[in-house]
Amino acid sequence: MTFETRGWQQVQENAWVNPDDDACIVDHFDIPPNLPAALEDPDTLGERLAAHTAASGGGLVELEVIGLDGLAAVRQIVKLPLPDRPSGVAYIASFIAPRAGASVVLRFQCMEHGTTGVRDASVYQRFVSQRMSEGRRMEEIMSEWARHPYVPDLRGGLPRNLSDDPYWDEHFPDHPLSRARRLQLQVYRSITIDPAFKQLPPFRGPA
Repeated sequence: MTFETRGWQQVQENAWVNPDDDACIVDHFDIPPNLPAALEDPDTLGERLAAHTAASGGGLVELEVIGLDGLAAVRQIVKLPLPDRPSGVAYIASFIAPRAGASVVLRFQCMEHGTTGVRDASVYQRFVSQRMSEGRRMEEIMSEWARHPYVPDLRGGLPRNLSDDPYWDEHFPDHPLSRARRLQLQVYRSITIDPAFKQLPPFRGPA
């Protein structure tokens, strides 16, 4: 897999960094993909990936099945707690092109730096104030705040919440989630996949 690398500094054969200290990594795996459902069943795929990510301590922010240089692929963003730090979140934005016995993945790693949680706290305060002015109960407000789009009653991990919505990206353009979405959009149309990889047997779901 290749993509437009203008504006990136190559630091390894398969890795680049940009001026925001975001990383881009391309990996090829010669094993069956660990996706828990076929791409033809995006609802089940989203439900299972959301549950798996929560069980691992993170959160699935968004997922969709897309066309990527002529192949069916997954575009997803997950958030994970930063290791060995008391606070902060890393957002991993990936393109995953699966075949029956292999996959190629392009991922961006965008991390919180400095003061963390500003986006979540700011949006939360606005949201709670608005809902309370409408006479809503706090239990109902909290349920709506963290209701997952793929598994509404999902618990655990880093819950997806309303501050993760794309609407807020323009209000917090330097936030790592905003950067992750922007990077995906910037490189999407420049991605090309090796023709030999495209000829491999298609991924039909987990064995």
